[in-house]
Amino acid sequence: MKPLVIFASVLPCLLVPLSSPTVAAEEACRNILVDGFYNKYSKINPRVRDRAMYAELCSLEFEQARNAIKRARQSGDDGSLGLSYGLFNLDDLGPGSSANGGKGTSNLPITEDRFRQWKAGYCSKVSEPDSSQAAEFFMQKAAMENTDSGKIVESWAACARKREGLACGASPHVKSGEDAMLNINWTGPVASQSQAQPEVQYSFLTRGAVSKFDGAPAKRILPDGYKLKAGSMQIPITRPADTTVLANLKVNYSGTEHSCKVFMPGDRDFTLSEPFVNRMKLRYPG
Repeated sequence: MKPLVIFASVLPCLLVPLSSPTVAAEEACRNILVDGFYNKYSKINPRVRDRAMYAELCSLEFEQARNAIKRARQSGDDGSLGLSYGLFNLDDLGPGSSANGGKGTSNLPITEDRFRQWKAGYCSKVSEPDSSQAAEFFMQKAAMENTDSGKIVESWAACARKREGLACGASPHVKSGEDAMLNINWTGPVASQSQAQPEVQYSFLTRGAVSKFDGAPAKRILPDGYKLKAGSMQIPITRPADTTVLANLKVNYSGTEHSCKVFMPGDRDFTLSEPFVNRMKLRYPG
């Protein structure tokens, strides 16, 4: 499988307010990946699917989450939705129903109060923006395991590359489950006649991650002073097994700073568990 060039839609963080057209363009790109995920939901490996869904729900407000659940169910939910990450428990299921038989959780309602309690208890380790990036990372992993989903991912990447400015993102490395690929894209302003290149002012990698870019110092993505060319570049990143990594990049282009932050999740950020019975009827804090 050829390497995927992936850019998370929420990653660009310009040091000027984003315009409505820019936000709309980011959402349009993200929807390509998300739509593909839900369209293939019933065919995805359950562990990969559930982790992506878990992260996605943690990034959403109630109405958005309810719509996401609806879309997953319409795709052919097997009745297990929410059981591996605590959104529903076995005692929510009716008599004669189970995760693998009957309707399971397929017809269970989700209230705003319940979702709020669940989110407070299960999503407290990762912020909503980082959860959104994590969901995209896991959705890519799901696409890599489905050969007929490759075009969806490529379409999303192509859309992201068209966005003006600096865009960064992470994708699962195709050769190793423990490594990631950091993708950096620069598209200069359409109206600009400047021949200047963005110059790296600062970059950083956390928690033992190592950039495989030739000449990058320890804990850095790129050398300071490195000049980005227009287009895309991929940098393999190695990290300790199942370690969450943050990557930060700041460049200067014709006197204007552009920056992006990348969240590379580990599985432990969205730990799945066996379905359980909430015998004590515990409520989550919040």
